[in-house]
Amino acid sequence: MIIPVYNAVEHLPECLESIAGQSIGFERIEIVAVDDGSTDGSGDLLDTWAERHPGRVRVVHQDNSGAPGGPRNRAIGMARGEFLFFADPDDYLGTEALERLVAAAERNDSDVVLGKIKGVGRKAPVTPFRENVDGGDIFTSKGVWSLTAHKLFRRSLVEEHGLRFAEGIRLAEEQVFVVPAYLHARSISVVSDYDCYYLVRRDDFPHLTREVPDPAPFYANVRDVLSIVAAHVPPGARRNKLLYRWLTLEILGRFDGRFADLPEETRALHVKLAGDLLRAYMPQTLVDQLPPLSRLRCLLISQGLVEELTALTTLVPRPEPKPRQPPAPAAAPSRPASPPSRRLGRYAPARVLKGVNRRLRRLRRRP
Repeated sequence: MIIPVYNAVEHLPECLESIAGQSIGFERIEIVAVDDGSTDGSGDLLDTWAERHPGRVRVVHQDNSGAPGGPRNRAIGMARGEFLFFADPDDYLGTEALERLVAAAERNDSDVVLGKIKGVGRKAPVTPFRENVDGGDIFTSKGVWSLTAHKLFRRSLVEEHGLRFAEGIRLAEEQVFVVPAYLHARSISVVSDYDCYYLVRRDDFPHLTREVPDPAPFYANVRDVLSIVAAHVPPGARRNKLLYRWLTLEILGRFDGRFADLPEETRALHVKLAGDLLRAYMPQTLVDQLPPLSRLRCLLISQGLVEELTALTTLVPRPEPKPRQPPAPAAAPSRPASPPSRRLGRYAPARVLKGVNRRLRRLRRRP
């Protein structure tokens, strides 16, 4: 069990106790915890556990690295078990999780086993956990829709292929580890009939998934992952099935309602780097399968149209606060209101709509 720890003293006991109470038996488990420069007493708590369980809990302290990838990599080099499981200090495991995961690995000779993730106050992946999978692959397991590290990995696979996490990156740093693990695995199994891992939202604990990433390292990391996919899966429908995930989540997912609030230079860099990825890795046949609004986003990104793309991301309305008193009757308009846009949605302001449509007409006239 590998745990990167930074300032999690309030939640760490629940995580550790869920590991110590595993039905597989604590005597079969080794905890390797890396204290990443904590200042809240997390390091002292880990040392107490190590003293209480000598040889069972191993702790190393280091200066803060700013992200979990480095601590995880250091722990991989220290681990001695047959399997690795990565947990975060603010989450916890179901009592039978490791017993079921190891049994699936041994039964199916699997190098990777996905255990059902249960969201507690936050979203958790659903697609891979609709049914059990015995000895599948990256396609039959639908593992590409769960790329966090909270899984069981055979340590020999990790060492044979030199798999490590991206360091210094605060979002999606797990993908350069998980994706090649999927692609190199002899088989992949899924345990979907038991809640193995509880992914918890803590209002007092920083969650990296809620942050807007620094564009340069984020897109560089995504490019590394896409290059791995391209190197292992030939062009065609099967590759497109995998690429769809990065196109919709990592690329188009950056251009939601938060995009318009970013500084102008940051928005321009997002568009440039996302456009580079679109042109390099996303075939037109895949883009053509998207819904109309997503295709429009792809067009604007690929053409570098920052202003129009910013306008498009504001079309989803934010809920307005309810008035304390009923509003007074509105005066009759002096002229008929403009009809809602059929192209971009009913909430597009007329000025924004005209600008986007004007650019689109120019693009269509280009050779």
